[in-house]
Amino acid sequence: MGKKHKTPTPSKQKNQKSQNYFFLRFKAFVIDLFMIYTPILYIVTYFILGSKEALWANQGAVLSCWALYGGIDSLLCSTLSQTPGMRAQELILVDKEGQKVGFFRCFIRFFSWLVSLGLVFGFVFPFFRKDKMSFQDWLCQTKIEKKTQ
Repeated sequence: MGKKHKTPTPSKQKNQKSQNYFFLRFKAFVIDLFMIYTPILYIVTYFILGSKEALWANQGAVLSCWALYGGIDSLLCSTLSQTPGMRAQELILVDKEGQKVGFFRCFIRFFSWLVSLGLVFGFVFPFFRKDKMSFQDWLCQTKIEKKTQ
């Protein structure tokens, strides 16, 4: 006798889909950190300031690294609708109507993400919403979805 294959219930499929979605977004974030933020940090630390001790002593430099990363991220999201990490995971950033998002809205979205993670509620915000929308997407009325060809 062969094994019976159970088809997942719709609620299990939805839960599995949302977990996969969070994993894709996390992988995109890690790729972006390594491709965009790490080179910025390296250049500022070793070519501009000269050492890691100088970076840790200069909080303005740390803030400027995050601001530059936010600017690049926002520029990529507003022009291409995706960052390199989002492209690798086949995700795009659009507004509620499926249109491109402007630079200023992307910039506000980036810094609201930064604040929400710094205050920890950014980690748990999607788990208290039925639509699993993150705080920055809720605030800026945007969404990240799977790219369709």
